[in-house]
Amino acid sequence: MQKQKKSMFWLLYFLVMLFSLPSMEAFSSEEVENKLFATVDGYDITEAVYLSALQAESKKRYYHGRITEERLAELKKDVAQNLIDQVLLIHEAERLGLTPDTKKIDVDIEAFDQRYKDDVTWLADRDRVLPLLRKQFESRELVSLLEKNTRSDVVLTEGDKKSFYKENLDLFVFPERWKVSLILKKVLPSASSQDWQAAEALLASLAEQVSAGASFASLAKEYSDDETASQGGDMGYQHQGMLHRDVESVLSELRIGELSQPIRLLQGYVLIRKEAVIPAKQISYEDAKEQVAQLLFRQESDLRWKTLLERLRKNSVVVRF
Repeated sequence: MQKQKKSMFWLLYFLVMLFSLPSMEAFSSEEVENKLFATVDGYDITEAVYLSALQAESKKRYYHGRITEERLAELKKDVAQNLIDQVLLIHEAERLGLTPDTKKIDVDIEAFDQRYKDDVTWLADRDRVLPLLRKQFESRELVSLLEKNTRSDVVLTEGDKKSFYKENLDLFVFPERWKVSLILKKVLPSASSQDWQAAEALLASLAEQVSAGASFASLAKEYSDDETASQGGDMGYQHQGMLHRDVESVLSELRIGELSQPIRLLQGYVLIRKEAVIPAKQISYEDAKEQVAQLLFRQESDLRWKTLLERLRKNSVVVRF
């Protein structure tokens, strides 16, 4: 009985690997091992494979959190559909006459064999399971080939690209950029409140000195703990998303040449000054051509893959138990 359980472990492990899930644990119940979850065009998916995939995907998505009933229902639906889709895709790849790369599979099998060379369970089952392992690797490779062929079979005309550009002008814009200078006084997160207060007081004092005519660059060189200190605190031009959201919020309200009050961040306090602004600018089609082609290709290839799955689902015979 124990040997049968171990063998089932390896078989389930391979099936879960096929469906791109990270790990699984053995299920000891013979009823679960033998019970059918679904039949897809005549191919059986066992309850054990489904539960293994569900367990692995649950850990992947919600490792640090509790699963609500709503999320669990969604998870079960997604896992079931993924298992069914993989079977449909394998059948489609076989129908199209696609053949896996045997050399690549040989390398993968050798790597797997080496990884578990000292595992007693693997050594006991190795000779029997190796053919199953090869079959699973071949199936996984077939799905990969099918996806590659489906996604790559996209032809983009110049008219397609120009239309996409015109319909998505907001995607092709140089964002507004701010020329920023800063002074940072670092404080350890675990430091005492007195240390934090001292850092804030220092920067408030430096802000007063700048307002009175002192050189921001000179003060930055003397007091800043940031890597830009040697450049007088000059950070160059930054756009939205490059800086901490609290800094960006203050920057958006500053006028050119205006200095902020001390801003508390995780690493300490900062003073920032907006030195200049370059307004947002539309990127011309000629300059955006490469990006247009990349985004449109991704959109069209995603659509082709989605359409293939929808067609396979529509034409398949799936029986859920």
